[in-house]
Amino acid sequence: MTPDWSVEKLGGLVDAARGISYGIVQPGEHQPDGIPIVRVSDLKGEIVEMSKPLRVAPAIEAAHARTRLRGGELIMSIVGTVGQTAIVDSSLAGWNVARAVAVIPVKKDIGPYWIRLALKGGPARAHIQDRLNTTVQATLNLRDLASLPIVMPPAPERETIAATLGALDDKIELNRKMNATLEAIARALFRDWFVDFGPTRAKMEGREPYFSPDLWSLFPDRLDAEGKPEGWEEKPLTEFFSIIGGGTPKTSITDFWDGPIPWFSVTDTPPNGSVFVTYTEKTISDAGLNGSSARLVPKGTTIISARGTVGNLAVASREMTFNQSCYGLRGAGSVGDYASYLIAQNMVSQLQAMAHGSVFSTITRQTFESLSLPMPSDRVLDAFEDAVSPMFDKILANVHESRTLAQTGDLLLPRLMSGELRVADLDSHKAEHA
Repeated sequence: MTPDWSVEKLGGLVDAARGISYGIVQPGEHQPDGIPIVRVSDLKGEIVEMSKPLRVAPAIEAAHARTRLRGGELIMSIVGTVGQTAIVDSSLAGWNVARAVAVIPVKKDIGPYWIRLALKGGPARAHIQDRLNTTVQATLNLRDLASLPIVMPPAPERETIAATLGALDDKIELNRKMNATLEAIARALFRDWFVDFGPTRAKMEGREPYFSPDLWSLFPDRLDAEGKPEGWEEKPLTEFFSIIGGGTPKTSITDFWDGPIPWFSVTDTPPNGSVFVTYTEKTISDAGLNGSSARLVPKGTTIISARGTVGNLAVASREMTFNQSCYGLRGAGSVGDYASYLIAQNMVSQLQAMAHGSVFSTITRQTFESLSLPMPSDRVLDAFEDAVSPMFDKILANVHESRTLAQTGDLLLPRLMSGELRVADLDSHKAEHA
């Protein structure tokens, strides 16, 4: 570290009036109209996944007003998967956090982004591992959190480092937002064609076509007595896709693990809008695949969690396997990869409502058999896949780009935070190769 840099304790860099605190210890049952809270499971890729928050009774939340979010704080997981962070967006003002999440109200002149960088790439990272209490599950107490060493270069250099790494993060965030928009467009198109029957209704009402003539001609002119497009027959979900079970190689056989084959579990679910799983925390070997009930599924397979956390979805970006708490869904006939994904996504709430089990919520093959959809013609299904494939191809390209950008940031971060590499060195390198 360079002579003009210092190291300060995290506790001295926060708003003294609020301090560092953890959240609600006993949130109670989910209250549909309650106050949303952030749990560790909601921290995805340095953002807060806001789609399915646990909501607590207002009286319970009011007793933990100290950790009520205002926007601009840094939050960090301190139980379980310790060290995940996110900067609180202003849209989360009024939310609270769970016991396993600490709220760190960083002083404004320092800013939460710098602290996030320091926790990820400075000496604080090793300090966290040294101080973890792992008796039951990994836990970092508030005293140790407040004592974390934070690298503090002079303000101008902090700003330069933050701007350099922030440019990578900004592009990653732009890709995330673009992906969410593209997925929303694909979902809207699916709903128009296969749920609301928009083209058929438009024809019945004499409205102008909103697709090309060739595409418009594929849709029936009227609804039948059951309210679906004429000629579309109601079919169980099991006729839209085949259902593939998963498996887990024996953990006691080390040769079964750490091989080249990605092995998906619910913890690998991509954030909303990302759709594709490109990386899994665990991998298995060919021996593990052959020595277990795990099945290798091709790129494009939709994976759905079926036990415990029911209804998490991902599309495989390459060949991979998954555990027995998931199913793989492969389109049958003219049902394409992305139609399969969107069908499953459209039916998730119904699948969750039908889940059963005395210990864990579970969906089975019979659950899929009991749900149905109108089956369009092959030509309509082919046209739909042609329409949405470019959207999902762009999503996947953005996911790959964001992963490359994140890896670049991870390589630069420790070197910049130690002073081994200066931003001026990067600028000189770019100038030499311009």
